[in-house]
Amino acid sequence: MDINLATKAALLSALLFPGWGQLFLKRYKRGVAIISLTVIGILSISLYVVQVALAVLKAAPLKKEAVNFSAVVQLSIEAIKSLNLFYLLIIILLIILLWIFSIVDAYFLGKKEIQSAVTHKE
Repeated sequence: MDINLATKAALLSALLFPGWGQLFLKRYKRGVAIISLTVIGILSISLYVVQVALAVLKAAPLKKEAVNFSAVVQLSIEAIKSLNLFYLLIIILLIILLWIFSIVDAYFLGKKEIQSAVTHKE
């Protein structure tokens, strides 16, 4: 086993996507679970933003003649005002915590594999 195994796994989870380090260490169930939870969080944020944008457009549709930069900016401001920022912040915080967990978990799993390889050699 490479001594940098733990660092590689942690970097994969940190730089690519949460859960990649676990997949690198062949902990497939754990990696897929972390990736799935992260994707669900990102999709829920995306879906929420699209729903709010559609609601704002239905409430104040743009007329073909009235489409200009200031009208688009005004609709964007209305959409931002109607967002429930608490909901978004909670999901973002959960994704960040999951990402941190993924990095730390991958590092310690890698350390455990290194230790187990050293123990088996002796």
